[in-house]
Amino acid sequence: MSNYHVSVFGGGSVGLCLAAHFAKAGARVTLLVRKTAMSALDNVPIEISGALGSHTIPAGAIAIADAAKPDDHVFQSNMLILNTKADDVEAALRPFAGSPTKPSVLLMQNGIGSAEITKNVLGSGVPVFSTAMMIGMVRLAPNKADVSAYAAPIGCGTLLDEKIGPLENLLNVAQHGFVPMIQDPSIHETILSKLLLNSCLNPTGALTGQTYGQLLEDPASRQLVVDLADETLAAFSSAFDYRPAKNGQHYVDEILSSIVSKGGGRHHSSMHHDIQSGRKTEIEFLNGAIIKMARKEGLLALRHEVVTQLIRAREASKLVQ
Repeated sequence: MSNYHVSVFGGGSVGLCLAAHFAKAGARVTLLVRKTAMSALDNVPIEISGALGSHTIPAGAIAIADAAKPDDHVFQSNMLILNTKADDVEAALRPFAGSPTKPSVLLMQNGIGSAEITKNVLGSGVPVFSTAMMIGMVRLAPNKADVSAYAAPIGCGTLLDEKIGPLENLLNVAQHGFVPMIQDPSIHETILSKLLLNSCLNPTGALTGQTYGQLLEDPASRQLVVDLADETLAAFSSAFDYRPAKNGQHYVDEILSSIVSKGGGRHHSSMHHDIQSGRKTEIEFLNGAIIKMARKEGLLALRHEVVTQLIRAREASKLVQ
């Protein structure tokens, strides 16, 4: 085991998978979870199955710690990988704010805005890196996760002109694990492309209950995805002079369909799982971000507004049950 120390915040499917990945790569790993979840992970193996192979990390190989009360061991780790929802970033990082030593941070959130929130909480001296992930994961049990879909390596880079050294050190360790991770010099465009996909598929899948494949096979849901893509592409073009497809139809026919066909056809969106489990979704950082972007550019995003309102209503009905 190397002296490189990774702290992974969050015991959901992504957190379990990345903790196992870095443990297999030879790093020292601490998995930060809610206090109520610690006993279910203590002294049990962590098991990963699915598209990236089967991997078992022996009991005790990964340290389990209370996410609300990280200690000096965590504060001094080389990298903190944050797997919370975007809405929870500020609260998750608050215990780190007062520490004189802080790890670099790798953000795993969907949407845009988490990097700026992290800087506001931790200060300008902490290197903050962002990711774009096209890998579907589902937690099967407190200690088990399945990789249900794989389309591309996790792209990692800086949105804030950070010195890249801490990220390169992480990726040097990561190459010995089982989750493909690469440095992405164009991470801003990659994140926008992921935002385009998420803003089209996540809310429509959550509202209809359809898998990614079913969304594109059904003419009604496919047309809604096309219309959402049209609005997103217009906002990207005006705000960033970035248009990864000519229009929504081109995006769905030539780009999105290819991505979904690479093993993602049976995958349900994370927003679908959030709604079904009564959890708050990331709608404000996905479609909500598109709405704000469009309004700032003097554009309409009516379909995004409708699906956002419907998701908010679904959230409210599930949260009060």
